[in-house]
Amino acid sequence: MALGNANTTAQARGKNKPVIVKRRKEVVAARGYNSFASSTVQASNACRFGGSLSETFYHNGARAIPAASDVVYSTRRANPRGVLEAGHYKIVIGGRNYNMQVGNSGVVSAVDGCR
Repeated sequence: MALGNANTTAQARGKNKPVIVKRRKEVVAARGYNSFASSTVQASNACRFGGSLSETFYHNGARAIPAASDVVYSTRRANPRGVLEAGHYKIVIGGRNYNMQVGNSGVVSAVDGCR
């Protein structure tokens, strides 16, 4: 006769192990996001921004350039905590400069070319 309760023998056989549920993270949905170089947030039109475009952001649009109603994220994750702050950003795509205006919840409201 074995010492201990019946639970120890059941665990040894592997019956009472917890079921591990693998969750698909937001990264899966964000795999095809487009990246672009950008400035930090500006209060007004960012075309005059003369600093370094050292930030990298990602958007969920189909084209390389963000369009109105696309959502822009600071990371590759489609996470509400990673959406961009509302304001203007100077972005570079294909060697051309643009002013991207972002509204609430990281939604792009307009993208205009810089002259």
